[in-house]
Amino acid sequence: MNKALAALRPAHATVVAAATTASPPLRTGAYWLAAACGIALALPRVATAQTALPPNLIPLGAFATTLSTDSGGRSTLRFGTTSWNAGTGPLELAAGEVETGSGKLRVYQVVYQSSGAPVLYFAGAFEYHPAHDHMHFNDYALYTLQPVNAPGGSLRTGAKTTFCVMDTTAINLSLPGAPSRAFYSQCGRDLQGMSVGWADTYGPQLAGQEIDFSGNADGIYQLKIEVDPKKVLVESNENDNVSCVLLSIKKPSTVTVLDTSGLCSSVASITPNSARTGTSVQVTISGYGFTSGMGVSFEGGNGPRPVASNVQLISDTDALDQITATVTVPYKKQPSKNPYWNVRVGSGGVLARGFLVTR
Repeated sequence: MNKALAALRPAHATVVAAATTASPPLRTGAYWLAAACGIALALPRVATAQTALPPNLIPLGAFATTLSTDSGGRSTLRFGTTSWNAGTGPLELAAGEVETGSGKLRVYQVVYQSSGAPVLYFAGAFEYHPAHDHMHFNDYALYTLQPVNAPGGSLRTGAKTTFCVMDTTAINLSLPGAPSRAFYSQCGRDLQGMSVGWADTYGPQLAGQEIDFSGNADGIYQLKIEVDPKKVLVESNENDNVSCVLLSIKKPSTVTVLDTSGLCSSVASITPNSARTGTSVQVTISGYGFTSGMGVSFEGGNGPRPVASNVQLISDTDALDQITATVTVPYKKQPSKNPYWNVRVGSGGVLARGFLVTR
């Protein structure tokens, strides 16, 4: 075990220590574990002028989503996930002392600096994962299945919150500091991490990559992937930790992907769903993930394009959001070949062929 880290006794979960021995701004070899054994550590103090190089974790939308139902009627939704580091420095997690009574290892995030020594932050725990037979970092991710248009459907969450964090997939090696090869290439007991430009991918066949769908209603659902849900990690941007896909699910085994934009707003319905050319109608749009200031647009059809104005958020709940708008269809004599328009709210959710223009 890292003896220097084991000596730490942080009083709170913010900055817990700063190394007093200088280090390069980016790791060279297994720098931290090698250097930490010989450096002194101090409790919180005022840092000298330097720039932190934190990670920025971004989840991609779930992939390879399948539904299976066994002979006993148990339905399981399985999927793969990828999260990557778009930051200026690596996500590096170093094991510290054993927690009394739990057997878990305390974990410290190592945040490198542009100059001087790295800084440590308490970040949770490593715990042995018997199904994967190695150490996992707790509270790394949260999986949620939210009904969007599924009458009788209920919200479900996945059991998996732990990961062995490592470089498995190259995403963007043009970023400054991105190594050409995987640096964190093993699932370590004392050190785990994710390099700049690299991702950690978990395939759908692995334990924990599932949500129990038993007894749930068929319909349209949003599958949300959130990394660092408890906000224990230091990142350069905390506002891009969520990604969603929109799914149509029908037991026993049908899953259709409706939207892979990654954005977490989705449109369930628009009422009324049609208007004549040269008229205006007041509509109510229902869905999930709506926020104040979102606009409404129409796309994908041809002929007179509907235009939305006076868009207002009137309901914002965990179950269903609603906005109202005035939709005006310009007058045009020439009939259109495709009078059906996709309805988009904000830059994300789309209701395919949701609005019909008639003459």
